[in-house]
Amino acid sequence: MPSLELPKTTRFAEEQEVPRSYWDKIAARREAHFVEGFVLTEVEDPEQLFRFYAEVNINNSRLWEVFVHLAAMLPDVCACLFCPYEGDVTYGEYQEKELILAILGSLQKELTEDCRLEFGLIYNDESTLTEIYVAESKYVKIWGVDRQHFEKLMAQHDIPYFEEMQFVDGFPKVVVPLTTLDEEAKSTEETLDLLENVFALNNQQ
Repeated sequence: MPSLELPKTTRFAEEQEVPRSYWDKIAARREAHFVEGFVLTEVEDPEQLFRFYAEVNINNSRLWEVFVHLAAMLPDVCACLFCPYEGDVTYGEYQEKELILAILGSLQKELTEDCRLEFGLIYNDESTLTEIYVAESKYVKIWGVDRQHFEKLMAQHDIPYFEEMQFVDGFPKVVVPLTTLDEEAKSTEETLDLLENVFALNNQQ
């Protein structure tokens, strides 16, 4: 199976770039295999509002396509969420999913390649929680209620199941601003400001 295609803004760190205490992780990374695929944990606790949790490695060039298809797991009305890496999450107002995806689609390059920001979609009511969250390393975390639907979507994209997988954020890495590689790209701050202006609750009329 081919190696996972990473965002161009991320690469694995080498020994000279990190403290010695991280060298064991660098050695482990050299033995690890990073591929497309997903791991899944069933949730049986009746007090939880989701029935499974999954993590998905996706080649970066098709992250947006898979994200849009995963959005089918949410109702037609849901909310956008976003944040800077290790920052506070901003939740948007519930609105038409089609509109949210259109707005996010206009920022597709920044959302899929800028590893200094995270984003996703969420639907939460008294009895269910469905969330699709693209983490900073650009793998996807999913909390869902319909495992069969999720696994069907994975099969449609030829993304296999594994009992265990390696994810990029488990190892030392170097992240550079997208604007240093693409002069036409928006900065992390500009992208987050645009999302804030469109989706943030305190900006809604």
